[in-house]
Amino acid sequence: MKKKYPYYPIFIDIEDRNVLIVGGGNVCARKAETMLKYGAKVTIVSPEFTDEIEGWARDGQIQVRRKKYEIADLDGASLVIASTDDPCVNAFVARDSRRRKIPVNVVDVTHLCEFIVPAIVERGSIQIAVSTGGKSPALARTLKEDLQRTVGPEYDEINVLLGTLRHAAKKKLPTDIDRKRFFDGIIAAGVLEKLRAGQRLEALQGIASACEKEGVAVSEQLRDAINAAVQ
Repeated sequence: MKKKYPYYPIFIDIEDRNVLIVGGGNVCARKAETMLKYGAKVTIVSPEFTDEIEGWARDGQIQVRRKKYEIADLDGASLVIASTDDPCVNAFVARDSRRRKIPVNVVDVTHLCEFIVPAIVERGSIQIAVSTGGKSPALARTLKEDLQRTVGPEYDEINVLLGTLRHAAKKKLPTDIDRKRFFDGIIAAGVLEKLRAGQRLEALQGIASACEKEGVAVSEQLRDAINAAVQ
């Protein structure tokens, strides 16, 4: 059935959640590696596995079930990925997961997916997800590469520092509108541009000045960063 609406973008916490992957090939290995990176408890079901997957299993990083897929494999799963080379098995996994209301992704078969996996750009605490709605993974990869060239480490540094000010801002600035004006003002003052130009001290002092102007307490992390920039 053709979708009427696009996929809704969402970031989901999979730390310590049970993720089931059906299929033991190279695609499965890539998916498992990504899930492990975000803290998931990964179980892989397949009669055979790549050497990489076998190694992870020996090291205790993942669990494997050396067998064909059965519906009982879904027990306890919070998220399911089907990555076999058998379209029938993938369809069964998608059907069974939907019946149990478990989000399921079937690799490269968009119409069977309840969620799709974006191309991800990471800069420390910054994450940017790029999706073409499953229409063109190649274009998504190109967009990812463009963003990697554009989004530098300065975004992560500012994100972390502004995060250290949120608690103090909530105490001093009573409304969402006041806090939005405060943080938007910091960005609008050109802190990112100053960092890119190598003017780190000026950028950090600009944040501290904005805090003093609004009566927001300067965080210890911001003070330490300013002191390090002075030296």
